[in-house]
Amino acid sequence: MEDITFTINGREVRGKRGNTVVEVAERYGIHIPTLCHDPNLEPYGACRVCLVEDEKRGNLIPSCVTPISNGLSIITDSKKVLDARRVVVKLMIANHPESCIVCEKGNRCQLRQIAADLGIGLIDYYPMPNFTGTRELNPFILRDLSKCILCAKCIRADHELVVEGAIDYIERGFEARPATLTDGPLEISECTFCGTCVEMCPTGALFERGKRYHGTPSHRTATTCSFCGCGCSFWLEVSNNQVVGVRPGISGSVNGMTLCARGHYGYDFINHPDRLQKPLLRREEGLEEASWDEAISASAEGLKRLKEEHGGESLAILVGSHCTNEEAFILSDFASRALETSNTAVSSTYLSSLMGMEESMGYVGTVNAISDLEEADAILVIGANPTETAPIAGYSIKRGVRKKQSALMVIDPIEIKLVKYARLWLQPSSESDEALLLGMIRMLLEDKGQLSGGRLSPPSDADVPNLKEIKKGIKRFPLKDVERKTGVPMESLREVLDILCSAERRAIVFGNGIIQQPNGKNLVRTLCTLASLIGVFTGKETMVFPLIKESNALGSMHMGLMNKTTPENILTGITDGSIKGLWVIGEDLAASFPGAPVEEALDKLDFLVVSDTFLSGTGEKADVVFPSASFAEKSGTITNLEGRVQMIRQAIDPVGESRPDWQIIALVAEALGSPYRYASARDITEEIVKGVPLYSNMNPGEMDGGYFSYKLPLEGGGVNPFFVPEEISGVPGADKRYPYTLILGSVLFQLGFGHQTRHSPRLGKIMGDEYIEMHPEDAAEENINEGDLIEMISSAGEKRIKALLSERIPRGMIFLPRPFAQNSSLVTSAGQGRVCRIKIERITA
Repeated sequence: MEDITFTINGREVRGKRGNTVVEVAERYGIHIPTLCHDPNLEPYGACRVCLVEDEKRGNLIPSCVTPISNGLSIITDSKKVLDARRVVVKLMIANHPESCIVCEKGNRCQLRQIAADLGIGLIDYYPMPNFTGTRELNPFILRDLSKCILCAKCIRADHELVVEGAIDYIERGFEARPATLTDGPLEISECTFCGTCVEMCPTGALFERGKRYHGTPSHRTATTCSFCGCGCSFWLEVSNNQVVGVRPGISGSVNGMTLCARGHYGYDFINHPDRLQKPLLRREEGLEEASWDEAISASAEGLKRLKEEHGGESLAILVGSHCTNEEAFILSDFASRALETSNTAVSSTYLSSLMGMEESMGYVGTVNAISDLEEADAILVIGANPTETAPIAGYSIKRGVRKKQSALMVIDPIEIKLVKYARLWLQPSSESDEALLLGMIRMLLEDKGQLSGGRLSPPSDADVPNLKEIKKGIKRFPLKDVERKTGVPMESLREVLDILCSAERRAIVFGNGIIQQPNGKNLVRTLCTLASLIGVFTGKETMVFPLIKESNALGSMHMGLMNKTTPENILTGITDGSIKGLWVIGEDLAASFPGAPVEEALDKLDFLVVSDTFLSGTGEKADVVFPSASFAEKSGTITNLEGRVQMIRQAIDPVGESRPDWQIIALVAEALGSPYRYASARDITEEIVKGVPLYSNMNPGEMDGGYFSYKLPLEGGGVNPFFVPEEISGVPGADKRYPYTLILGSVLFQLGFGHQTRHSPRLGKIMGDEYIEMHPEDAAEENINEGDLIEMISSAGEKRIKALLSERIPRGMIFLPRPFAQNSSLVTSAGQGRVCRIKIERITA
């Protein structure tokens, strides 16, 4: 790209064609004040505070929208410039309320800062305040548009970064203001309450609702979000040893200036009054507070007794996927060295299905960055709901559609939010994904002349070692059978495949809709086969993105916590009596694996230890309960879904007597005679570098100011990615007794079963009462109206819940948000997947 030379304040500077004056000035450390400009947004030129002088012409120009050119001569601080800026700022202040002392924005107000820099105090302009008052009933955001300066940052952030279109300008002149389509509150709009508009607002027109502390925080700490697998970075703001705010905007982060509602406002669980603050020990009267020495001693004695009486394999450890890599590493070593057991698992219900990806590709995860989704020409989303489970990935997909006109295709029986951005939406029958994928593979192998204009290259045996076997195996699945089982016309499947094959860059995104099915492992292998075959035929790699939902599920797998044992195996072992002792860390089994069998399994244990931030349903059954520190109270690393290893940094002292889990593990290990000599989490990180090949090039010292990304795939993998199953599985048959298919799905304002998020008061308020969604025609047949109380009944149990009517749910299907399934006997076994058959009955008064 061509270099352009010009001068700013007599200094020669250089930039690239297309750069603006303000961009180059910032690069050279020359400050030009502005209120509407932001490097994350497209240039806009609304506020005119950034006016500079074109020295040769003598006129004033807005530097944020003026492209540079050779020979241009700019002055940023002439009398003409400063006088013009003062007029602009004075006009803004004249239309601004005099409430700086009590304004939520406080010392972060950019208008106030620029006024001070320009020497503006009291103004002699006629005041024209336009008081509108605050609005909204939602628990996250308030608007005081009397402080709005019409910079449009909130609108542009909404349209350009999160791509929702919830707000825009309405009215003109003095009545102009950013608002929803109907000028109503945000909660009846498309707003997802990500908080990006609040961060972008330069004044106090938008501010966070429900904060515990209103003022300037004492300090802030850069850390990584503990919720989903995207691995967003942000600052935790702290005052009086309490987290009082979250702010994005860390350079080089996966999320930039964006977050989701969970990340932005879910932090209030950290200082929740119900946090566990002391160890608990089961005595005659039940669980009672105990000293750390008592709790450590009781845990060691209980585990040692079972090991001596029944052997190490009678013990098991189940760990939540929110633990750090350091905690997972020491726990894996503790299990094999101190307990002599191989029964360790990550509690993510269906994570074991991703082993199918490792068998196919040689790794789990993706070799690409989330931001690569923005550059894809074609994106297929199958069995995933990115806007709910991995919002940052959802933003990238939507930005790709908006900026690059990416061809988005969605395959899902439910109308997820991405459907409105999609070029194609296919609605297969429930649990028919395997038949659908096999149909696409057969179509690719046999009808390649009709795909991508006949430009596909036929593969050789070298490209696909078992090509003959695949072609032979795929003949077991006639396309007419695929259409019958999926309900999807073959023409639609061919169109999806044609778009994928024609794209220069393509991505396939999948999630729990694939992973959590009973045949999830085979499904993942089949999907990887499709992606690999498309790559072979086109000569261009297909990006594959598994949306791993939990924050450090991937890192926990790397640390050795998930070998051949799964949560289901452990629960089965407890039920049959082979596992008699269990340590659960950072998870609530009673909620994550709802149903009577889990309750009965926990009751059968001889000894149960629980480490957690709150007293959970599982903790209430424990013999020993340890209070764990939250992510804000400890240090370490976690690995996001794209393989980015990032720091978690301690921002506050542990609440009460809580401790990081790695310290608890080390104390129990010492009591068992297998001590560790780690003085800090950093010491364990050094051990990870030595002991985990994937992390061998990581330098913990360098990560203080950034992150580490390992490189996949590992050399020498030699894995054959091509696979065809023996038969199609996973298509449920009709059952007249239970005519509806119940789907457990994800929702934006809770994560999974809500182990952490359900302790956030604000996230809890937005979710409201428990509910299911069903199609209005099904409701009419059952004589059910909007808001009626119904009873769902399965072969395992029943649940009473409110019914909401929605045409996004296909007929014959009931959608139940996953958090509302906790502690329910409706779903029978942990290994059943997200689907079960039910009937519904209206409850009359």
